Amino acid sequence: MATTPAGSQPQTIQPVFKRIQQAVDHDCAFACIAMITNKSLDEVVQVAIDKFKHPANGPYFITEELINKVLAHYGFVSTIYKEVETGLVDIHNVAIAMVDYDPETEIGRHVVFVRDKSNTKQPVEYMIDPAYWIDASLYVRTDFQTLVPAWFIGVTPMNRMAAKS
Repeated sequence: MATTPAGSQPQTIQPVFKRIQQAVDHDCAFACIAMITNKSLDEVVQVAIDKFKHPANGPYFITEELINKVLAHYGFVSTIYKEVETGLVDIHNVAIAMVDYDPETEIGRHVVFVRDKSNTKQPVEYMIDPAYWIDASLYVRTDFQTLVPAWFIGVTPMNRMAAKS
């Protein structure tokens, strides 16, 4: 019988975003964008290729600038990468967070961080992990000591009036 690792709570958390699984090792940022925008991974990648000159085939690196442009295309404003300095309080309510970060190589992978304030007494913080190699019990995670966010890009919907101008 499968066990649920400490920190993952698939029975108690109903994520606000549908999990989109990354297809290959290096498209976790695109999978996170797909979750936030409620689009398919294929559609997000195609927008990056068609509108923002992302290479159709590797090698490639998904830059902060490309993440910002694709999110803006779908009506979201996003920040630059910001370091998580004092803990989860630093992270925006919705963010693309970098975890498994190696400061020497400056490489990590991306998850969607959510601070759900719908329960005003106690906000619920969790991550939605797009990794294809993890057990289903780890899709929605609260184990911030095991999977530590090091950097993040905050994401908010664009102001509708600004988007029209």
